[in-house]
Amino acid sequence: MKKWLMPVLQTVFVALLVVSFYATSWFGEQYLLRAEPYDPFDPFYGEYVMLQYPDLDAPAGISDGAVYFTLTAGEDGYAVIDRIEERPFFGAINGSKYDRRIVAPQLENFYVEQGRGPELEEAVDLEVTIDVAPWGSIRPISIAPREE
Repeated sequence: MKKWLMPVLQTVFVALLVVSFYATSWFGEQYLLRAEPYDPFDPFYGEYVMLQYPDLDAPAGISDGAVYFTLTAGEDGYAVIDRIEERPFFGAINGSKYDRRIVAPQLENFYVEQGRGPELEEAVDLEVTIDVAPWGSIRPISIAPREE
């Protein structure tokens, strides 16, 4: 086998990972979510804010466990659930339902700069900006105290 083949394949793989990360923002839609923080520090990963989203409540009839959903902008500008199903569909965000709340792994933690975690926890009301790709991938963009 050629000596140059493996380095080329590794470089292409890393390039595809980087492009897929940014493709979410290039091709996706941006949404603003209302968020509430809790538990702002992890000794191994540094400061982050764990978030829960009061607007992401599941309608009656959806059982606990894996769910797939899409978002749409609500009347007040914050994202709400547009479509939710228990089976996967194209463009769906993969999440879980526990006790009326919808949780998506990409939305639970938001890593912040050192020293900013306590500030965000004290704010109580936050807004998170995310990009959602047409294929369902999520990329958190920013987090800030919400001003109403």
